[in-house]
Amino acid sequence: MSLAKKISNDVKSALKGGDRKKLSIARYVYSELKNFLIKENLERDVLKLSDENIIKIIKTQLKQKKESLDFATKAKSHATIKDLEFDINYLSEFLPNMMDEENTTDIISKYINENNFENKDFGKIMGFLKLNYNNKIDMNLASKIIKNIFKE
Repeated sequence: MSLAKKISNDVKSALKGGDRKKLSIARYVYSELKNFLIKENLERDVLKLSDENIIKIIKTQLKQKKESLDFATKAKSHATIKDLEFDINYLSEFLPNMMDEENTTDIISKYINENNFENKDFGKIMGFLKLNYNNKIDMNLASKIIKNIFKE
């Protein structure tokens, strides 16, 4: 089942089941998918969106929710924290499993050593990772690993 179909089904099942939290986040994601179609001037059928585009949109939403969670935590707003944690868990279900830090470090180290890269080649390394490991490696983690390798 495509991710778009799953989101659409989640909206319907949450409506029928009266699950307000799930309905809220599922509708939110669905509206973001619609916004993407409008912005890209594509046909308005969410079900025709590729899973890759949906993952990209969900990653953006997840990042925003995590930032909001940081602010809510600092403000000690417990109700908001619970809602954001629910949203984050829901959104995370749509993302593929990412490689762990050890495997990510191995791939990056091997690529750097094979090509004798230096600190100035940061962009080339990230480009290689995005091209070959997009949606498999957490790019924020990869960035930190690369910076740590060149600190040594």
